[in-house]
Amino acid sequence: MNPLRRELLNGLLVLVVASLLSVAFSAFQVSFNPLLWVLILFAIVIAVAGYIVFEFVLSAERRETEWLKRIGTPARFEVGPHLGGRGGLALQDAVKAMTPGSDYTVLTYVGPTNPLEVKARDVTFALLMEQLRRGVIREYKRIICFDPDLLAKDQELRSGVLRVGEGPGYVDKSMGEHCRLMMTVKGCSLFVAPALVQSTIILYGSEKTAKTVETIAEDRTSRTIAGVLFFCEPPNGEIIEQFRHIERETERRMFAVHNVLTPAPTASSDGARLKES
Repeated sequence: MNPLRRELLNGLLVLVVASLLSVAFSAFQVSFNPLLWVLILFAIVIAVAGYIVFEFVLSAERRETEWLKRIGTPARFEVGPHLGGRGGLALQDAVKAMTPGSDYTVLTYVGPTNPLEVKARDVTFALLMEQLRRGVIREYKRIICFDPDLLAKDQELRSGVLRVGEGPGYVDKSMGEHCRLMMTVKGCSLFVAPALVQSTIILYGSEKTAKTVETIAEDRTSRTIAGVLFFCEPPNGEIIEQFRHIERETERRMFAVHNVLTPAPTASSDGARLKES
């Protein structure tokens, strides 16, 4: 409970008891009325009992808070990354709850996305930029991860050119626009790297990590994000350290992005030509 609200309630209870005692004293001075005294005593007992119950509830709340501080926040799985889904809302809430001065690092595994996931991701993108502008996020790093075999054969990606389009080696339009914006904002850094895990990993400062859980279609041609796993420190420090290890190993293999290319607007059949944006 808010400390101010608690003090106001305490003051109200004390005022009620004091008023009842004042009434009892005044009644005794006028005349002795047993019924009136019994009613006043009942009122005082009820007020004192209410105060005791109030303090007991608050002490239980304080004990729970202290217990969570010592034990920590349990790991949890939020289903559905899409806009309005618990996973998508939890990702946004985690960005909102970041401690001022924290770093935000995300290892984005490039795979097929559905429109609902893109909408939820766009909301998170906007929140990230707002937190960066306000100074809550000190540094925002995004590492876009491709399958190792694909990256090894793609000289353009390894040279730091990120392409917007469809198919292997490309990012979708929404991601491309966000990456282009990142390259113009202070405190942002953008890289490509081979994927060590086929999922997205997000590191919120040093105390929280999220990992997407993805399912594969029967024909093995598409993937869908089923939900998001969250780990907090305490008590999941060892798990978070494992994700930090994956981050460090990925950083050893990454290449800085210095250009984002989008498809050239043309009506001709060779729409695969690109122009620098």
